Amino acid sequence: MKIFNRYYTVYDFLLLLGDLVSAFLATAIVRAAYYLMNPTIAVDWLPWLGQGGVMAVLVLVSFYYSDLYVIDEALSPRELIVRLLNGFGIVCVMAGVVCFLFPALGLRDVYLSEVLLVGLNIFIWRLGCLHLLKIARSHGKILIVGARSIGKLVAEELCRQKHLGIEVVGFIGSEAGQMTLSYGNPTNILLPIFPRHSTLRVVEAKGVNKILIAESGGDFPAQELVKLRLKGVPFEDCHTFYERLMSKISIADLQQEWIALSEGFRRTHWILFSKRLVDMIVSAVGLILSAPLALLTAIAIKLDSRGPVFYRQDRTGQDERTFTLYKFRSMFQDAEAGTGPIWATENDPRVTRVGRIIRKLRIDEIPQMINVLKGEMSFVGPRPERPFFVSALKEKVPYYHLRFAVKPGITGWAQVCYPYGDSEEDAIEKLQYELYYVKHHSPIFDLQIIFETFKIIILGRGSR
Repeated sequence: MKIFNRYYTVYDFLLLLGDLVSAFLATAIVRAAYYLMNPTIAVDWLPWLGQGGVMAVLVLVSFYYSDLYVIDEALSPRELIVRLLNGFGIVCVMAGVVCFLFPALGLRDVYLSEVLLVGLNIFIWRLGCLHLLKIARSHGKILIVGARSIGKLVAEELCRQKHLGIEVVGFIGSEAGQMTLSYGNPTNILLPIFPRHSTLRVVEAKGVNKILIAESGGDFPAQELVKLRLKGVPFEDCHTFYERLMSKISIADLQQEWIALSEGFRRTHWILFSKRLVDMIVSAVGLILSAPLALLTAIAIKLDSRGPVFYRQDRTGQDERTFTLYKFRSMFQDAEAGTGPIWATENDPRVTRVGRIIRKLRIDEIPQMINVLKGEMSFVGPRPERPFFVSALKEKVPYYHLRFAVKPGITGWAQVCYPYGDSEEDAIEKLQYELYYVKHHSPIFDLQIIFETFKIIILGRGSR
């Protein structure tokens, strides 16, 4: 199911709905018990329904920041319990803060028994859901036509995400054989490759209820597939399926025709206008609100090491135009004098003491709001890369130039989905997320990315 340019499974909604019901039900149970024990008190459900709603929202926000909506069958009961305890602790803290800041909500009247019952309800519900995921049987069987890389990627991801309950029965190729999948080192699995003349027989014998197309041409069993299509068997292109599955666009075997004919890649006047309007307002407000923090950062940088407060660097922007990027200096002056441009690494020796702190908290990126205000960047978009690396990557990575169709951003889909990259392989992986953003970018999608960015900053992930 697609909502606001993101694809969700039934399990995503099941977890969210279960948490909502569990939190809300606890309020109803406690209030019912209260009225049963005090029959002379007039029944007034409305305030408690509102409080139950507030508690449910606090649970959702806290669990989101505790990674309790990342569904993974491999999640052990011990890991789940640790996350639940962490999430429930955040719920209690947030409830106290909300109670202090917004006394009109009436959370001071929430009983300890209600809070404990919320935790118990969710604890039982989550363990039960984990158990159901582990015993769930496959409800879908897929046959992949073609033995190309994109088909293998899809099969490996479906093997990795067992909670989806989708089984890959095999591949259709030019001749019989086997395909080796690796979906979590050192886990390997062998799947059969059936010859193309046996397509009809395989579909009937294996109970296939969906076919994914990984290639066309000489090995494409057109006649058999036409017969299956007329029988009502659904078909889907492998790249389109992978995009829904992973929220990124694989460049493996990607054809220009797929880009030209697929939905998305819209650049309407409304999208561009609304995006620019939000950028101008947020950057102006952000620069004003962050002024005290920026002043303290500037003083700390000057006291920590010699050199300017701000760091200016050429970056490649929209339509491959070069602009000057502004950041707080986090490295020693002339850090690349002897090496030339190199990728940032873990525990980078070029970074100062203050630099490590401001990078961890993303404070070094505050001056980039000047670039946003000038129109050279957006708040959300692909990472602005250095011309030196752009020239090298364009030579080696297909479709790399497509990321320049939109303005670069302070944050982006690749930044929130993938850790900081320090190699060409990382750049390729991030490109696939950037292409997904270029295809689906919209103001609503930008808000989702900004919200996810706050989570990353709070948890201190991905910085170098």
